[in-house]
This record gives sequence, structure tokens and C-alpha cells, in this order.
Amino acid sequence: MGLVIMVGAIASALYPRGDSSVTDAVSESSEPITASRPTSTPAGPMIARSAPPEPSLPRPLPDNVKQASFKLINGKSRKLADFKGKVLVVDIWATWCGPCRQEIPHLIEMARDYKSKGVEVIGLTTENPETDAELVKAFSEEFKINYPIGWINGPLYGGLMNGRGGIPQTIVIGRDGSIRKHFVGFHPVISIPQMKAAIEEAISARI
Repeated sequence: MGLVIMVGAIASALYPRGDSSVTDAVSESSEPITASRPTSTPAGPMIARSAPPEPSLPRPLPDNVKQASFKLINGKSRKLADFKGKVLVVDIWATWCGPCRQEIPHLIEMARDYKSKGVEVIGLTTENPETDAELVKAFSEEFKINYPIGWINGPLYGGLMNGRGGIPQTIVIGRDGSIRKHFVGFHPVISIPQMKAAIEEAISARI
């Protein structure tokens, strides 16, 4: 929880909410970019080029990650294991992250269009549930997000991000519980076709 609090607090202070500079940078760049999570040095979020999809895939998720309970903004608890047998798209994001804001409308569309094919979308924010709950709820309502939003925790942070920094990170998990694709960053032209192709592959894959 300490790591999540640090991410939310430092990012909120150093990257003001509603700042459009990240969004503008995405539009001008030919590659996906991310808002990087804070580390000890430098002590603040930066814009960074994203890494390509993780090469060593599919990668089975450890049981402790699948069984890790996380809270939703409506107060309910869920686990990744609850979605066994479905294709799961997990978006790691924050309200202050410009690329995340660009990605979310596309995730809303995917959640709607792929639901009948057994696909579920989940958003996990890196923000602090103790101080940012109302902010995240208001953001979800403003964007009319149609998929569950929750708070990332230690096991999910390590198990899903796998040492890769920056948000958004979008992870496609197959029906067998293995990570099939791991995207870091977002580009409004390039990222969506790649994500949709990964989802289609996961839908058609044999368990």
C-alpha cells in the first residue's frame, strides 16, 4: 500500500491533474509514450518512450497474483481469479496521466464491443484510495466508464507490471490465466489495432 500511496501522492504534486502537456505529446509523437511512475531518482513522473510488447509471452500469472483481492471504487472486492474462463484486459492507469485519458474512450468501446465474446475490461488505478476515492469516482462518471475500476495493490503491481515502469500499461490475459500481451504506453493510432489484434488472438486461442 505504501508504494501505491507514494505513486499517487508524488504524481499528484508534480504532475497537476488536468495538465494537457502529456496529451499533446502523445498526439505529436510517432511512438507510444507513458507517464512514468516515480522512483527514488528522479523523484517525479516523466514522459518516457514505451517498451514494445513483452517478448517472453504467454506468461502464466502466479496464483498469489490471481488470488490477490483488490477493492473496486464501489467498495466491493474482486480477484483476477473471478474472471477465469474469460479474456481479461487490465488497464493500469491514473487520472493525472494524459496518455491514460486518451486510451480510456477506446477501452470503453472495447468493453462494449467484446463483452458478448467473453471479454472483460478492468481498470486499476495507481492512486491512493484514502485520498483520491472521490476524484476517481468523479472521473469514472465524467468519462462514463462502463467497466469496473479498482485500486492496484502490491501483488498486482508486481505480478502484472513485471518490473516495467510507466503508465498506462494494458495487459491482455487469456482464458487460461496467462498474460498474452503486455503493452506499455499508448498511441492513438498505433496502439488500438495492436490491442484489438491481441484480444482477438486471445479469444480464438485454445485453452
